[in-house]
Amino acid sequence: MALSLKSAAVCSSATARVSVARPALVAAPRPAVSRAAPKQIANKRDVTSRVLPMEVAMVADEGAFIGGVALTMTAITLLGLAIGFVLLRVEGLVEEGKL
Repeated sequence: MALSLKSAAVCSSATARVSVARPALVAAPRPAVSRAAPKQIANKRDVTSRVLPMEVAMVADEGAFIGGVALTMTAITLLGLAIGFVLLRVEGLVEEGKL
């Protein structure tokens, strides 16, 4: 009997904590926003981008890195395929009893 009263007291205190811990959500009023009409571009030819030469050089320097990574990944793939086919050949020889 004492155990059930004790657990009931713990449960009631836990629910009290939850109800106290929740703040009431109140919607804040939205400020009035005036939006201007978006600017329209007459021609696509009129659009110019301002790219600094330094940014172009930074992107151009990444080509060697990308090429090196691509070649490395190709080499790893071909090496894995070669090892896989060798292992299949060894497995076939073992099953035939020749090895």
